[in-house]
Amino acid sequence: MIFFLKGLFFDQASKISKMMEELNASTISPEIDSAFLQKTKDLLHELYQETQLLIGSGDLDIESLASNNIIRYNTIHEKILNIELFRFLVIINYDDAEIYFKKKITKIYEEINCFFQNPPIITTISNSDDYFWAFPGYDIIAVPNGEQRNLLNLPDLYHEMGHLFFSQYEKFLIGKINKSIEVFYNKEIIRVDSEQRAQTLKGFYREKLVRWANAWVMEFSCDLIATYLVGPAYAWTNLKICTLSSGHSNIYNDSAKHPSDEARMRAICYLLSKMGHSAEVSEIDAAWDKFLKATNNPVPANYGDVFPKELLVSRQVKIVG
Repeated sequence: MIFFLKGLFFDQASKISKMMEELNASTISPEIDSAFLQKTKDLLHELYQETQLLIGSGDLDIESLASNNIIRYNTIHEKILNIELFRFLVIINYDDAEIYFKKKITKIYEEINCFFQNPPIITTISNSDDYFWAFPGYDIIAVPNGEQRNLLNLPDLYHEMGHLFFSQYEKFLIGKINKSIEVFYNKEIIRVDSEQRAQTLKGFYREKLVRWANAWVMEFSCDLIATYLVGPAYAWTNLKICTLSSGHSNIYNDSAKHPSDEARMRAICYLLSKMGHSAEVSEIDAAWDKFLKATNNPVPANYGDVFPKELLVSRQVKIVG
């Protein structure tokens, strides 16, 4: 067991060392943010020192510490994986597409007068399953490979920018909405008893309350940020994305990470109306209504209690409860 564990830590040290060598190679793009590159090198160096200190400490030669050493191995593994996925791969894959997006995102930040935050690093390491995603901790936005050739999807970039803004200004952006959500669902839970409804609804409401607090408020906020910055184009891009959901009958379905497509479209159109895009919203509404009829996705039970009018303003879109 001692020999095996030593091998694991030597393997980790070797992997870190190889990553450090690659980051010092002349093939690294000079366009990559120098501070991001240096921070990555520093993190790897610190991790390499940690593994070397452990290897030389003698702890790996003590059989009774095997369980503890396995935990330490897993902890270091998670650190390596985090650096590799969100820093190392971003740097070594930085190429023409990233340089294009660097110019694009810099221009966008100038246009919206975003003086409180530096433009994020855009990488094309995302795959088709992940699509667009943001990692606020490192100020990274990932887009699919080849996305520079699909400008009709560009509005989604603004949604991911919203995640970076949200990470800094969450309290300002959400106001008192979480309190309103809590009050709404507490009333619904009380109604279960007063109206002798199915007791399983209590668990249902508690689950939705957690989802609102943990993810949905953030996702709606990012949608509204993108809508405010892009306008009607964001709604059309959202409709395009909804076509993929519709094929799996997911237009009205939510998940732990995302509210339903139908609810998101209502929120987007509501803000567009508030912004004065009445003519465009009428056109979008007409297309959306035809889309819902054509796809005919099933509406889950109690859907009206998941995204109610009290929390999400409805613009004459039918809510089925």
